[in-house]
This record gives sequence, structure tokens and C-alpha cells, in this order.
Amino acid sequence: MLTLDYLIVNEDRHFNNFGAIRDAETLEWLGPAPIYDSGTSLWHDALLFGHEGKQTPSKPFRASHTEQIELVTSFDWLDLGALDGIAEAFERILSASPRIDENRRTFLCQALERRVELLDKAMQGLEQRGGMTMQ
Repeated sequence: MLTLDYLIVNEDRHFNNFGAIRDAETLEWLGPAPIYDSGTSLWHDALLFGHEGKQTPSKPFRASHTEQIELVTSFDWLDLGALDGIAEAFERILSASPRIDENRRTFLCQALERRVELLDKAMQGLEQRGGMTMQ
């Protein structure tokens, strides 16, 4: 969840904001919800220009996403290559919305691409600190 929040710049993850998946019949625990209550992400209420490079607030474990992503101890589960072309796919999705103008769409696509690059650097930093092996 911390990794997804990092990528989409979710500002509202807190201790009452995690979801669980359970079997509806048996109530057996199946696992954490992969995406849960992420409405305050992707600079949802920010003016875009002048926002680049600013630290985005984060909850619940650290004050910023940059600090919080360092809490992830393994990215062995993540195939970062699967995000190749994410900006183009995101642009196609956003293009379908009449409420997102071209300037905002361009900013969001470039920002998402940049977050993937920053995540790659965070993963490399963890590897250099001896926390994981890259695949």
C-alpha cells in the first residue's frame, strides 16, 4: 500500500484507511485490499504549476512520501518493468474525462512517469543498503 501511495501521491492514508478482503460466505481473511480509498491522490486539489519538486505530505508513518517509501523493506514482489508505458495508458484513461483539461492531463501523466523513476531510485537505494536483491 505504501508503494502504491507513493506512486499516486496519496495524501490521506491513515490507520483507519486500510481495507481488507474477506470471503463473503465464510468471512475468511483473504488479504489486504490492493487499492483502498485513494481519492486524495494525484494532486487532487492542487494548482499544478509551481507544485513540481515540493514534498507531498504523507501519513501515517512519516511526514513525506520520500521518507515513507524508505520504510518498505522489500520490492521483490514488484516488477517495475510492468509500468513501462504507464504514462501513455494513463493519458488514454484521462482523455475520456471531460473534466480534465489538456494541461492537467499532461502534468499528471508526466508526474506519474516521474514517480515511477523516483520509485526506481528508491529501490536502487534499498539495494545499495543491502535490503534486497533486484531481479
